[in-house]
Amino acid sequence: MFQANDFSFLILILLAFVLVKAGFDTKVFDSIPKLLFNLCFPALILITFSGMDDDVAQTDAVLVVAFSVVYTIIVYPIARFALRRYPIENRREPLALNMILGNISFVGLPFIYFFFGMWGARLAILFSAAQDFFIWSVCYAVFAGKGDIKQTLKTVLNPCFVAILLGFVIAGTPLEIPGMLVTPISMIAGMTVPLALVCIGGVLAQNTAALRHIDRTAVISVAIKAFVLPALVYVVLTAIGFSPALVMLCTLVTALPAGLLSVIFAKEFEKDVAFANVAFVISTVLFILICSVLFVAGIQLV
Repeated sequence: MFQANDFSFLILILLAFVLVKAGFDTKVFDSIPKLLFNLCFPALILITFSGMDDDVAQTDAVLVVAFSVVYTIIVYPIARFALRRYPIENRREPLALNMILGNISFVGLPFIYFFFGMWGARLAILFSAAQDFFIWSVCYAVFAGKGDIKQTLKTVLNPCFVAILLGFVIAGTPLEIPGMLVTPISMIAGMTVPLALVCIGGVLAQNTAALRHIDRTAVISVAIKAFVLPALVYVVLTAIGFSPALVMLCTLVTALPAGLLSVIFAKEFEKDVAFANVAFVISTVLFILICSVLFVAGIQLV
């Protein structure tokens, strides 16, 4: 999975933000999510799975995958149940998704690599890959809101979920991506991060008014995601007997800011984009500030 190595990626967000504010046609930015969903994300998933190697100990890998699955299938239904009577209906899906989805690709990996090295970065990718099964099937279908069985099946079998299935087949068998396809797929996958960041910049520019009205729900949801859930994870995994390094890694992964997909899903399926954007921004700023303090203090998590 591709990620930024420094904070220069912010230039792309700023560029898109300035273009929109200067009067650039926003229809261009509105079409980016469809391109990401149907082309870039599937290519990125295939490249990520086909590039997994044996650097990570099998026990650590199994534990991280198990944690990812258990955490997701417990937290997401609880969040959905707790939000069943929440009065603003088009916020329910982004709120529930934010509880399980962390921004590993765009924010998390540089910090994880600093604190845990390549071992932690590879396990974080594995956590994300295991969780993608749930996100690109159940969560995708929930956002799409399709009631017809045939249409629901069509929604679940979206390009990203199909790519995940193919990726696991490639990773678990001697099969490989044909050589003549590796380069074009890699090129398309390489478009994912810049296009996604440009999309975020456009969304930010179109929803700046919302950022001036951060409400109680946004603050509470970010506090739960950043502090409450990671604290519970730390206590439970320590009690179970995970190694200290795995406990801290899993704790940090669950504390990551709201994921980019929450904003893109909200944009694609006409949910509360402004709210998703607010949660994304304030959780990202909070996470970066906390990690910056750890950086300056020279604190290592393991």
